[in-house]
Amino acid sequence: MTRPSLDQLKRWLSAPAPVSDLGQQIRASRTTPPMLAAIRRAVPDLKTIPQTTYTDYREFERTGSRPEYQTPYYLKRACLTRAMLEYLTGDKSRLDAIHDFAWSICEETTWVLPAHEEQGPDFWEIEPAWVRTTPFGAHTMLTREPNSIDLFAAETGAALAELVYLVGDDLAPEVRQRIRQEVERHIFKPYLAHARDDWWFKGALNWNGVCNGSIALAFLRLENDVPTLAEALALALEGFEAYIATGFEADGGSIEGVGYWNYGLMYYVIVAELLREKTGGAFDLLAQPRLKAIAAYPPGMTLVAPGRFINFGDALEYQPITPGIAQRLAERTGVDQLRSLFIPLDEAVEIVHSIAKLPVIARLAAWWDSTQPLPAHEQRDFYLPETGVIKLVGQTGAGQQVILATKSGHNDGHHSHCDVATFIVAVDGESLLPDAGRGHYSKQYFRRERYANIFANSYAHNVPRIGGKLQMWGPEFGGHKQFHGVIREQGQRGSQKYVIIDFAAAYDLPALTGARRSLEFDAASGQISLTDEYSFSGSPLPIEEAFSTWFPVEAQGAVARIKGERSALELEVLEPAGAQFQIENLEAACRENHLEGTLSRLSVTLPEGALRFRMVIRPH
Repeated sequence: MTRPSLDQLKRWLSAPAPVSDLGQQIRASRTTPPMLAAIRRAVPDLKTIPQTTYTDYREFERTGSRPEYQTPYYLKRACLTRAMLEYLTGDKSRLDAIHDFAWSICEETTWVLPAHEEQGPDFWEIEPAWVRTTPFGAHTMLTREPNSIDLFAAETGAALAELVYLVGDDLAPEVRQRIRQEVERHIFKPYLAHARDDWWFKGALNWNGVCNGSIALAFLRLENDVPTLAEALALALEGFEAYIATGFEADGGSIEGVGYWNYGLMYYVIVAELLREKTGGAFDLLAQPRLKAIAAYPPGMTLVAPGRFINFGDALEYQPITPGIAQRLAERTGVDQLRSLFIPLDEAVEIVHSIAKLPVIARLAAWWDSTQPLPAHEQRDFYLPETGVIKLVGQTGAGQQVILATKSGHNDGHHSHCDVATFIVAVDGESLLPDAGRGHYSKQYFRRERYANIFANSYAHNVPRIGGKLQMWGPEFGGHKQFHGVIREQGQRGSQKYVIIDFAAAYDLPALTGARRSLEFDAASGQISLTDEYSFSGSPLPIEEAFSTWFPVEAQGAVARIKGERSALELEVLEPAGAQFQIENLEAACRENHLEGTLSRLSVTLPEGALRFRMVIRPH
């Protein structure tokens, strides 16, 4: 879709078409009463304003820990959402709470989270790290005039602007004026002054959609000067164009995973629909053909519907799709299978972090009728050649569903792990050979120490260690795809589905001239055969094959057994002769990453000179 010119935007905004009454939609929605009841359970106290203190803000610098500040920060915004909904649905006594929570947010020195205080490698790689020397002075977000916008500063601006729109003239003039002043100071001025200098402005990641979208929504709700509004929207649409073009692969997939797909599109969809209404349908971002492939990504990535997805990289296996946003995207793109992924309403609003997103919660009520039946999910094979992800579906002889998922791709992305050629095996909804998941989101996890963490490097993934070396990571948060893999072939012969991945280029090992993983999947029995083959320019390097699981595991010689609650896997090494499984307990790493349970790492060290590894995986 061609991006409109500044003059075209001015013409549309000078005589805008009528827009839907969002407040009336919320009041009339059958979703609002049960949603509000669930929000009350999650946010029971509207009398106490959570305190965001200086000491808590600086905890991140002292220890790298995020919850001390983020917990009250999100809770305060969730309280504002609840108060607004109760007021909007008839409880006028909540106006005082609205005023108090909004005023408290305006009183915050910065809306930028401490984890995002200085953003991007330009800051992190400075030697010496002058921006982080102590004692802190005039260069910090707490002492300088706001000039940086992160995800949550942008969302805060959008929430306050939406509050002004929804409460309308009942909002005290002083509070309305204060909100306008603070949104102007924290969001509008820095965005108009140097949006294009922000690393996320044209970034190929969720930050682009969230920041540009939240800021555009705030301008649409608060800015009455047409030239200024048009200038801001022109910037946001420039960022959006890059987001849709580069934040998703050509096949519609996201290397950030379903969770960040969901987050990045929230405000994109909200702004797209508001602009479609204001322009009388003349400008429609969701009409782009590319949006259909993007909308089809989550249904293809399901392990169990609703709510469980293939979780390569920092993605979570359990990840709710936001119903209101996804409902509108499904309607506009025709991808009705998105609706099969909606979790129960209570679960959709049980997390304070989600309730804090006032504009999103408003659309959950306005755009989704939670009383309507949802379509059944159709689990089927899914292949994204550019994203480098493939999912194959089969079953055991007893009818239990078996899913095999694997990936090639590269190790450069913002939330990527060193996991080229890793794979997942799920039986009857249990990921018995899983992607181990992400590490704890701390300061170190998003700094140079990230790949010392076994959940980000390849040690905890189902990939080999070669010559004692793990896979290499790319330039920080997006680089040149130097360390990568390629799906060379995939297809089906009878009931046998197969995929072949070349992954030597994922290692910084010049002597490694070839590494090929072949996975053959019998869709009628669920049995999987894995073959890894290697070649070297000189003497073969030592090879250690590795596989991880969160479930109880035992091993005896060449056979290992993983026992789930409803199913089990038997792993048997067929080649080389004499190879045996070893089990390593990774309890300490799990504890350090605040993860429940204990990850076990199964390893097989190949005899000296061995160039081929074969294993069969049998579900029981």
